[in-house]
Amino acid sequence: MKRRNAPPTLLVASGVLAALIALSPGGRAEDPAGAGAAAAPTPSTGVVAYYFHGDFRCRTCLAIESQAHETITAAFADELASGRLTWRALNIEQPENEHFVEDFQLVTRSLVLVAYRDGAVARWKNLDKVWQLVRDEELFSQYVRESTRAFLNEG
Repeated sequence: MKRRNAPPTLLVASGVLAALIALSPGGRAEDPAGAGAAAAPTPSTGVVAYYFHGDFRCRTCLAIESQAHETITAAFADELASGRLTWRALNIEQPENEHFVEDFQLVTRSLVLVAYRDGAVARWKNLDKVWQLVRDEELFSQYVRESTRAFLNEG
């Protein structure tokens, strides 16, 4: 009896599916910092630390969000309490958030600091090194702390 080989397309599709499953615990993982909650209104004045994510949440994306949230919560408790700084995790694949992709020139999941003045964006900074530093929690935290502190002090 001859053994039939699986068509190449089926093999490729199976490999891609296996890779996606390996990268994500359960496909759509729970969000560690409350990103599923309803978005609060944009402040008229102050700084928002946004973590922009999509529907699919890989382990690295979740780690970036979790470490950034932990760092900002620990290092900026006074600023968070006073409202000078706000943390928000938003899904940019939801229709009401799609504009952020163009607003902040997003090309991937991102941590972005945004200063608002009189309800409008005054300035923003994408902390793009989070992807390089995510595997070193100490350097990651230092980068987020120093970048956020400098951003807060600029305004």
